[in-house]
Amino acid sequence: MSTFKESLYEKKSFIYQIGADYYAIGANTFAKVTASQELDNLELFQNALKKQNDRQIAKYLEKLMRIANSYRVDAREHYRLQEKLFQFIDHLQAEEEAALQKQVFAFDELCAKYQS
Repeated sequence: MSTFKESLYEKKSFIYQIGADYYAIGANTFAKVTASQELDNLELFQNALKKQNDRQIAKYLEKLMRIANSYRVDAREHYRLQEKLFQFIDHLQAEEEAALQKQVFAFDELCAKYQS
């Protein structure tokens, strides 16, 4: 079993882009995000990153983590959801998995910088 998959499922929840779709992924979290209001926050976050606006980055990082957290499942569903995520990652194309890993690495760096 891949350590990337395991570590991804144990991380704080966040919204990642895979192909043209967006997914909330993290501890007890794996769901497709389709609500335009939630995705608008992701666009605002990406704009803040481009402008290197620390205050806005911190604001939207926290907001997106809360949104992703809202997709968490009950702990009793943990193993079923974990298996679903692992199968999803196993079926990604190599470039999609590499892009996801890059996003996770960037998320880790942002958390280290902006989370107290």
